[in-house]
Amino acid sequence: MAPKVIGPYRVLETLGSGGVGTVYRAIDRRTGEVAALKLLSTGPALDPRAARRLAREFETLQHMSHPNVVKVYDTGVFQGYPYLAMELVEGLTLRHYLALAEEDLASDAALARAISAHRHVGSSPETGVVREDDSDADEEDEDANSGVFNLSAFGEEAPSEEFSEDERFIEGPEQVRAWADLADEPDTPVSMSGELKVPWDLPASEERPIGAKLSESELERLNTPERIGRLKDAMLQLCEALAYIHGYGLIHRDLKPSNVMVDEDRTVRLMDFGLAKYISDDGAVTADGRLVGTFRYMAPEQILGEKLDTRTDLYSLGVILYELLAGRPPFEARTPYELWQKVLETEATPISALNSRSDRVLSRVAHRLIRKEPDDRFQTAEEVYEALIE
Repeated sequence: MAPKVIGPYRVLETLGSGGVGTVYRAIDRRTGEVAALKLLSTGPALDPRAARRLAREFETLQHMSHPNVVKVYDTGVFQGYPYLAMELVEGLTLRHYLALAEEDLASDAALARAISAHRHVGSSPETGVVREDDSDADEEDEDANSGVFNLSAFGEEAPSEEFSEDERFIEGPEQVRAWADLADEPDTPVSMSGELKVPWDLPASEERPIGAKLSESELERLNTPERIGRLKDAMLQLCEALAYIHGYGLIHRDLKPSNVMVDEDRTVRLMDFGLAKYISDDGAVTADGRLVGTFRYMAPEQILGEKLDTRTDLYSLGVILYELLAGRPPFEARTPYELWQKVLETEATPISALNSRSDRVLSRVAHRLIRKEPDDRFQTAEEVYEALIE
């Protein structure tokens, strides 16, 4: 059962659950603003590394303001539970958005209905709305869909009680880190790394076999002018988001379709900055013996543990663009080691060989972005933007 109050926030409904916590739709009793509230698990499921990642995400984003980058509002610890309050993005992941039928995009109302329908399929603890490739996610709380307690019901209630300053919560990322240090076992070898284990994010074996060709109907859906227009627009907005964060010297390090959301206004949001690092952190942006990110989207230098820069994110952007054009990622494998070998030693199959009707400009951009050497790629997100509008 969802808690009714988390620090200064009043919980309205459960949006989704995952391996490390739950996301709620909540309202800040101090301001009346609605937010997505990520609450980490505690007890046997507590993860100090996830808490440090949450604190880092807040510190990374607290001073940033861009229409294509998710906003964060607040972080702290409530009765032993670390939480992060962020902008509530009602939308779809990039992959789901591009998979919509044309009738779902005929009007803003149609898109809103499609987004609402997808909310019943699954939710992401990072975005709070739609879950993608999250095999650990739990079923959404039954009350969240029953209408017993949701936003409309809240609107009919009397104004909430005044916020009490003496409730059991403490604010600030330093408080979250202090909680993580107390919760950590002193002899845990990775306790101070602040990194999460890398998820194995390739398709499950029961999905499309490696190397399988797309059917004619699948190719037809991939290449509709309307879908290609949506893809190009989303890529342009994503370039603007990357140009903005890179201008701050920040590397996202975990760029993938499930970390890109599209809302009812077709505005793209770059999400989940829990693995982000500043270039000025020197060695802190290298792997230090541990891989961080998601395997399928890792650049060669990321796999090798070399020093990273903003061109690492551009490689990941290229992988996203490649797979959304070709219907499969540039490198496929059944094990991490096999995948790394392919990324480091082989060239990706030309998109035109997999999808002969693919957009030539987008395909050319994708292939340049996934070149092995950073110097051979586009050097900035602004360069990618200019290439896309040629």
